[in-house]
Amino acid sequence: MGLVIGNRQFSPGLFTSAIALLTLVLFVKLGLWQLDRAAYKRELYQAFLSQQQAPATELGLIDFGSDDKALLWKTVKSSGQFNETLRFLLDNQTRKGQQGYYVYGLFKPADQDKWLLVNRGWLKANPDRSLVPELKTMSEEIEISGVLKQTPKTGMLLEEVTPEKMPQGIYRLQKIDIAEIEQLADVSLLPLVLQMDANSDHGYNRQWSLPGSDENKHFGYAFQWFAFATTLLIIYLTVNFKKLD
Repeated sequence: MGLVIGNRQFSPGLFTSAIALLTLVLFVKLGLWQLDRAAYKRELYQAFLSQQQAPATELGLIDFGSDDKALLWKTVKSSGQFNETLRFLLDNQTRKGQQGYYVYGLFKPADQDKWLLVNRGWLKANPDRSLVPELKTMSEEIEISGVLKQTPKTGMLLEEVTPEKMPQGIYRLQKIDIAEIEQLADVSLLPLVLQMDANSDHGYNRQWSLPGSDENKHFGYAFQWFAFATTLLIIYLTVNFKKLD
């Protein structure tokens, strides 16, 4: 005997109730996760704004290793030279529907013992993946500036992919791993990556998006999951409230 309200009786089946409950919980958790992501992106944007209020700091004056998270999005500048005999292409970087790479270079600051890995920007890939893209070469000492970032997060790889060695000292990578690049280049790297300033003359396409600028996207996803949960609950109640004869 189920719950009777007026001329209707609520008598759901055990199996369908279990499936509905599990699905409802999943939808709600996904919605809450998207809200957490939105909060994280908001914090990221606030941290970026806070760091951008300060003038650029000479790289040699920064104490790496004490609290690297506090250095994220900090604007820095340094003089030095790129190692143009060894370059790295981060694969599967799409821009405006076109496949391309982020070009990473090894930069030796004049005021640091360690090398710095620099994201020099986006470069369109040739449809023929066996062809090496044309890269700029800077042999003289130059000054660069940009913001410090963690290594980029890439999608889940189904299997471990080793760096692909190409002609002209170029490696094509599926992820940026500091330890892996240190081994390939036989150098010691600083723990953070420099995202090169868009105004520099020594890079590629650098139309960088602001960190955390997609906060509203996560709010939209959260709304969708909560809407799915609400719709499921309405359907479940409607189907299982049956009219008494």
